[in-house]
Amino acid sequence: MESVKTLYERLLALPWPALGGSIGNFPLYESLIAGCAHRAANGYEVDPTTVPRPDDETLTAVARLRAKPLLSAAERAFLEYFELTEQIRSTLETDR
Repeated sequence: MESVKTLYERLLALPWPALGGSIGNFPLYESLIAGCAHRAANGYEVDPTTVPRPDDETLTAVARLRAKPLLSAAERAFLEYFELTEQIRSTLETDR
């Protein structure tokens, strides 16, 4: 499993997905996850019980996108970004 630091660096290298601002509360979730990842990547403890989870509307939109047979470039970019935030969340919850 990749370290939080490596995952966070990958997140910083990805462009913000265009759909990110229009799906549920994804901007808030991403911001909170990025903040937790930044802290962990810089050696600070992150309490696993404080790691945020995506909202139901975002999860519903993600499930709908994953079920589509063909995705636009914007949809693929959003899913890639979302999946990386989920990897970070999972790592934060299990590594600490």
